[in-house]
Amino acid sequence: MYLAGYALECRLKSGLMQKYKCRDLDELEVQLKSRGLISGDATVYDHRLELYLKAAGALVRLRDNPSPWRRFNVVNRWLPSWRYNPDLSNAEDAQDFLAAVDDILHWIDGNL
Repeated sequence: MYLAGYALECRLKSGLMQKYKCRDLDELEVQLKSRGLISGDATVYDHRLELYLKAAGALVRLRDNPSPWRRFNVVNRWLPSWRYNPDLSNAEDAQDFLAAVDDILHWIDGNL
């Protein structure tokens, strides 16, 4: 689950980098800030999935589509700190989370 969240974050950032023709995250941050797509105090070095969808212009489309929006709300619970959590998730929650990540990855591929 921990790594699946990072896969989603990387896919979003990669899509943004392609869209704005950036070669690295520093360049992406400059582009997003200069276009007013993220605020001056925001950074692309955090893990806010919703911020990246908004910057890509895809958040409204996602919200307007109930099934993917529900799946996104599952994956948007992801935290990098899960790496350090000694409590293991149960198998059902893990399967649901991974299925939601897979669905959202496919949605991103068709909508960024």
